Amino acid sequence: MNNILMLMRREVWEHRSLWIAPLSLAALILIIAMFGGIHFGNGNDFWFGYHDNGMSAEQRQQLAEQMKAPDHVRQGVIAGVFAMLAVVQLLVLGIVIFFYLLDTLLSERRDRSILFWKSLPISDAEVVTSKALTALVAAPLFVLAVSAVSQALVAGVLAVRLGDLPFVPWDTAVWLKVQVVLLGFIPMVVLWYLPIAGYLLLVSVWARKNAFLWAVLPWVAILIIEGMITQTAHFAEFLGDRFGGFAKVMAFPGQHDFEADNMLGGAYQYIGRVFADWEIWAGAAAGIALIAVATRMRRYRDDA
Repeated sequence: MNNILMLMRREVWEHRSLWIAPLSLAALILIIAMFGGIHFGNGNDFWFGYHDNGMSAEQRQQLAEQMKAPDHVRQGVIAGVFAMLAVVQLLVLGIVIFFYLLDTLLSERRDRSILFWKSLPISDAEVVTSKALTALVAAPLFVLAVSAVSQALVAGVLAVRLGDLPFVPWDTAVWLKVQVVLLGFIPMVVLWYLPIAGYLLLVSVWARKNAFLWAVLPWVAILIIEGMITQTAHFAEFLGDRFGGFAKVMAFPGQHDFEADNMLGGAYQYIGRVFADWEIWAGAAAGIALIAVATRMRRYRDDA
């Protein structure tokens, strides 16, 4: 375990995008909250964006009237904003992790640092496991922490900017509930995407260069060949189910109510549907098998 923790620290040192990208995005969101203008649409909805003069007195009055809503409606709006901020940061993290997994085993052979690590009493299983844990556990938890802090900061900025309006953009109970929901959502997503992570690690340890092309082009070729020969889209449906199939299993938004007083029960009902589905466990088993193959290949892969 000490070896794995040391190797995970190495991954953070060598792949700084894992923590720089989330912090940069959080800073960007905070800057938008501080300096973005507030606009109104035809349906009396409002959004943030650039505006030279900010809100006019008439717009502020209009917003004040709109914000005279029941407590549960206000809490629902706050929960939606907090969840949206977290989802945006997790989506960006997904892109970062995609390229990290593709590069992590290739780069150590490219710069020959693999010779140093193989000279140490560290097994290939520990090295590959540390990379998988960094991408699938450490990075998401770090983003959740950054997201939680950025949500509080954004709420504080908006409270100052909208201080003369009868709407407080902060609710501690709602904030805590959103964090608990996200803590249940992350393991579900990680297990669902585990076979994709295992495949990317396998490509990373197998490819000598251009790992991105080796990871993407075979699937594109299969899609084209299937379309030309059979004129069907079964493989495209398979990929769609793997990338976003958990949403189909959830059957979101369904009939359940997501009001603030039932947020945890409603969210975990949908998350539980995914954990009860056989596809997530079949995919997790396939992902573990692919990671095991990548570990075996690293033991004998030599680009010398």
